[in-house]
Amino acid sequence: MSKNLYLNKWGKIPVPVKRFILHALLILVVWKLLYLLLLPARVLDKPLSYAVGIGTTWTLNTFSHSTDFSEKSQMGIIPSDSGPSAAPLENIYIHDWNVVSIEDGCNGLELMVLYIGFIVCMPATLKRKVIFGIIGPLLIYVVNVLRCAGVAYIIIYYPKFADFAHHYVFTFVVYGFIIGMWLIFSKKLNLEHAQTE
Repeated sequence: MSKNLYLNKWGKIPVPVKRFILHALLILVVWKLLYLLLLPARVLDKPLSYAVGIGTTWTLNTFSHSTDFSEKSQMGIIPSDSGPSAAPLENIYIHDWNVVSIEDGCNGLELMVLYIGFIVCMPATLKRKVIFGIIGPLLIYVVNVLRCAGVAYIIIYYPKFADFAHHYVFTFVVYGFIIGMWLIFSKKLNLEHAQTE
């Protein structure tokens, strides 16, 4: 397609949608620059991964009425497209069995940033954005802890379903929860006001 055709299609998009897209792209670029280039390594991931590990251990011990589960911060080997590599992990043990390993990519940070980015881009009052911007990441943390505890439970009691549950069921639940929070946030937005801005 030619450049003019793309510009013509862009011109037909409503102004609030264009504004949302441009704000979202700006937030994405700023976040990636901060995260990859400016922030020290693991400055956000390390405490969040640790908190998810501790929360998962607490959840498993609470619901199993035991103290059999423990958490350890350790280096481990994780698979990747370029081959196995060493990475910091939050390992959840039951006695001496490493049931679940939580790597930084599973700590929910990217989901929290995605959620907050959506909140920031939508036309709403500052108060509403602040309330949802604080409550949302806390709830995402809780849902992620429950996800990790659920994965551990399935690995222990139903190991043949573990891979499916980890990659599909729990992913669907977490993303469904985030979409649900976005829908609740969007319910009372004044989009007519956004069109006149």
